[in-house]
Amino acid sequence: MYLKTASNISRTARLRSSILATVCCLFFAIPAFSQTIYEAPVLTCVRNLTTAPASTELNWTVPSTVSPCFSAYEIYGSTGSADGPYTLLATINNPLQTSAQIFPPAVPIYNGSTATITHFYMLQRGSCVNPAAPLKATSDTLNNEKPQPFVAIERASIIGNQVHLSWYPSKSTEVIGYLIYNDKDGFTTPDTVLGRLNNSYIDTENDPSLFTIRYKIRAYEFCENGVGLQGSQTPDSADHRTMLAQVAEPDKCTQTATVSWQPYKIGSASVVTYEIQRSINGGAFSVDGVTDAATTNFLLRDLPFRDTVCIRIKANLPNGSFAYSNERCFSADVIKKPVSDYIRNISVVNGEIVIEYKVDTSAAPAKTIILQRSNDGIVFTPVINTPVFPDANTMIFTEPGLRTDAQTYTYRVNLLDSCNITHSSDTATTIRLGIKVKSNNKADILWSGFAIENSIFQYFQLEKISGTDTTVVGNFNRNQTSYAETALFDYSKDSLDIVCYRVTAYFINNNDKAPRATLQSYSNIVCVTPEPKAFAPQAFAPNGYNKTFRPFLLYALSDFYDFKIYDRWHQLVFSTNDVNSSWDGQFNGEPAPSDAYTYIIKFRGKNNQDYTQTGTVMLLR
Repeated sequence: MYLKTASNISRTARLRSSILATVCCLFFAIPAFSQTIYEAPVLTCVRNLTTAPASTELNWTVPSTVSPCFSAYEIYGSTGSADGPYTLLATINNPLQTSAQIFPPAVPIYNGSTATITHFYMLQRGSCVNPAAPLKATSDTLNNEKPQPFVAIERASIIGNQVHLSWYPSKSTEVIGYLIYNDKDGFTTPDTVLGRLNNSYIDTENDPSLFTIRYKIRAYEFCENGVGLQGSQTPDSADHRTMLAQVAEPDKCTQTATVSWQPYKIGSASVVTYEIQRSINGGAFSVDGVTDAATTNFLLRDLPFRDTVCIRIKANLPNGSFAYSNERCFSADVIKKPVSDYIRNISVVNGEIVIEYKVDTSAAPAKTIILQRSNDGIVFTPVINTPVFPDANTMIFTEPGLRTDAQTYTYRVNLLDSCNITHSSDTATTIRLGIKVKSNNKADILWSGFAIENSIFQYFQLEKISGTDTTVVGNFNRNQTSYAETALFDYSKDSLDIVCYRVTAYFINNNDKAPRATLQSYSNIVCVTPEPKAFAPQAFAPNGYNKTFRPFLLYALSDFYDFKIYDRWHQLVFSTNDVNSSWDGQFNGEPAPSDAYTYIIKFRGKNNQDYTQTGTVMLLR
């Protein structure tokens, strides 16, 4: 059907005749009636009737007011062209009549392809007493063409367990609404959507989570009764059918489930792709995977433990639109994989390696937890060790007897769950510290880089321990692993202690829960024993300031001490085993002459090694 807003005869000619008629009526009117141009009926629809005898039916609405001068409604028609010529087809004498049939039919029955189109208009003719000419006013023009083309469906998408149907509006202006058909009622009882430009409908009667639903749409005109699927309906080649998604029972151990769906149908066409979408606990949907048009199943992986999972399928359509399937929601009672099992810290404490391991107590109970050690970070072997449990989710492993000063050791923890699936923690490697002593009281302090996965490294701190005193040598970034010591021992002290060093890595473990306290990982402690030495003056004067002569020992034992002095003829002039005894310059009760004397000192250091030291001293008088 096609609605024209202009008359099918020449608007100029019709306006000219109306003006002339008005002038005539003004000259010849009876005073009781004022003559005007009469309001025309409004054509609402035209249709061909196939019941015998065949005819063409016109429908209209009468003018809002009927003139006292009414004489007739006149129906005009033009076959083939909307521009005419138009001929009078019928005269209606009843001013309240709203339809008429034309015999024989004005045109052949429209068959969708080659039928001839007839265009119609109406006017109201009126007459006063002795009018010079009849007055008339014309309706808009209407033809008997069916709405074209057929109603094209955009999509049939499921939202909130209801089908949301949308289509492209008809371009035929006589269309006043749409009839929505579905195959669940046998395409027999349509729903109605009024308004040509309205293009959506929500099916509240059928449950798309139980079955697929096929839809057709038909545009209709004012005069149609809406019965039967006929006219400009969606053809089979272009109708749409919804998807139906199903989810199989999840596999507890693999944390998987198979989702399958009946494909989206577009007549004889096919979708472009399918997207499998997942929502967790009512959150936004995200894409799990994409399949081609021929694939209608997908394996869901990594199902979360007892969270509510909702699955839907998105069909990407060839028209550029898309449609959703129904949603399937379920709670996956799967074995929960540990997500927070990790080594939190590793240190060398009192010669033992201490490993702090965090356990995910919310996961499925573990069958076994095995600590593993590696000397190279590649090959791991089990360590037989019984942990200590300071709290419910913390395990402390200790391993003594390892050469922490000679090499590093890498650890991980393997957890075997009830499905016999092994979960490995992150790895952690000890810090190894070493000292290379050099001459002139210098040394190189060297350490390995800190290595623990999932950590935020901050800095290294080097400490020097001498006796009961501990001092911080300095802080170093993660890339610095050495320090040049220039004052290894303080020889100014009367007694020398062992000097020790330790390096500490300061870091934050990413797996750890807030608050994020800074963690410390300690290296082994390496100590250096100062070399035992004997210091002796080069001269002394019994009558002066230095009245006696004896050596001073550093880092030596008082036992195993032997001190002897010889003159130039190698005659023994003094001998003692007392570290506190000194020579006063006397020999056989007489002052020894001024001269150079040779001494030999034998002693044992605190490192249990024996030393011999010789020298010369001047006796001055």
